[in-house]
Amino acid sequence: MDGFMDEKKEFEGLKSFDAFPKTRVSYTTRSSKGGVITLVFVAICVWLVWGELSLYLDGKSEEHFSVQGGEGHYMQINLDVIVAMPCDSLHVNVQDAAGDRILAGDLLHKASTDFISADTHSLPHNLKKKGSKEGGPSYDGSDEVIRKAGKKKKFKLNLPKRPKGKSCRIWGSMDVNRVMGDFHITAKGHGYWDPGQHVDHDTFNFSHVVNELSFGEFYPKLVNPLDGVAAVTQDKFYRYQYFMSVVPTTYKAHGRTLQTNQYSVTEQGRSMSPQSVPGIFFKFDIEPIMLTITDTHTPWIYLIVRLANVIGGVMVAGGWLYKISDGVLGSFLPSRRRGLRNDHYLNGTPIYYEEVDE
Repeated sequence: MDGFMDEKKEFEGLKSFDAFPKTRVSYTTRSSKGGVITLVFVAICVWLVWGELSLYLDGKSEEHFSVQGGEGHYMQINLDVIVAMPCDSLHVNVQDAAGDRILAGDLLHKASTDFISADTHSLPHNLKKKGSKEGGPSYDGSDEVIRKAGKKKKFKLNLPKRPKGKSCRIWGSMDVNRVMGDFHITAKGHGYWDPGQHVDHDTFNFSHVVNELSFGEFYPKLVNPLDGVAAVTQDKFYRYQYFMSVVPTTYKAHGRTLQTNQYSVTEQGRSMSPQSVPGIFFKFDIEPIMLTITDTHTPWIYLIVRLANVIGGVMVAGGWLYKISDGVLGSFLPSRRRGLRNDHYLNGTPIYYEEVDE
């Protein structure tokens, strides 16, 4: 017994290093003010914890640019455009920087339809650079993009037959050289020599709706900057030009990889003289860089540390706020004090304390 007491006395000196002083329950009181402050800080704590959990679950996207390697000499273009002119009046062609000309009209599908611009929008004139609405890094992480993309599909449309439609729907996919090029829709007899073919100027109307325009493999659920864009004009000689900068992009998340292309676009439209060539021109340039977007998640141990910091910080701040508010009220509102009371006793000795109205 004496040995135990001696050992206990040896540790008595450590009390001065105790960073966690304790107060007996009989010496503490509870107040309504303290309850209100506790509820407020619990709500703040829950809100901050929810934010930390959301950040952990969402992860973060890391972007890495690299020089594009030789990944093939061709690139696929997916197109679905409605032009307010009959199909037999239109030329569809591709001309690239290598000097090659592709008769796109022979590779794509065309069908008569009605010109409907409902559920469309115009391209903002202040648009300087815009990635995919649901496929760009500024909007979704790689995991979300891969989830929305779905599986690769061939570009097909099941359209109702409208042989009397006065407009033309042009759709399909085609391979072009992976260089700067110009995909354009013009009237027959204008811009290219067509013996015996010349469209009357009074029938010109290059109002159009772009339902789909993408580069690379076709992913039906990815939305691109020009998807759903409409342009309407009453001018017979009018030229629409879209300048696109295409960036090959790879998304990586949870072991899955999605290779596609995103692009920024600007628009220019102006009236032309009768000696010029009106039409719709899509000019694309392939950037010599590749963008890789990788979704990463913080290790769970970091999450535990951050949650502990949040909860501990909120509780400490709450304690300090209570002490400060209690001191301020005690200094500036002395009328709230009722005086000394000695209703409590400890070993027969009265304990005096001050009671404050809350």
